[in-house]
Amino acid sequence: MTHGANATPAALAMPVYENDRLETGGDGELGVTFRDNTRLSLGPNSRIELKHFVFKPATEQYGFILSLTYGTLEYISGLTEKLAPDAMSIETPGFTVGARGTRLLVRAEKQ
Repeated sequence: MTHGANATPAALAMPVYENDRLETGGDGELGVTFRDNTRLSLGPNSRIELKHFVFKPATEQYGFILSLTYGTLEYISGLTEKLAPDAMSIETPGFTVGARGTRLLVRAEKQ
């Protein structure tokens, strides 16, 4: 995981922040569960950036923008998508996915 200029190996219960980059190596896998119960799984040789995340149900503020640079990503929707479907998107090098289902798998080739 890269937060600012600091790269750190991922660990159980490690917090993830907006603009963090998550990356796996050739034999790596990574799973993340967010506060809204959205779940992400990265396969080997994958990189994502969490561009935006807001989950404040008390004030009805929601947002989740994720960028898949390359690799494989499995997405399982949480409350953000259910409460504010237009607030969720996954960007890839070729297109942007407006997630409207409960589960999807995306693959982007390394450029």
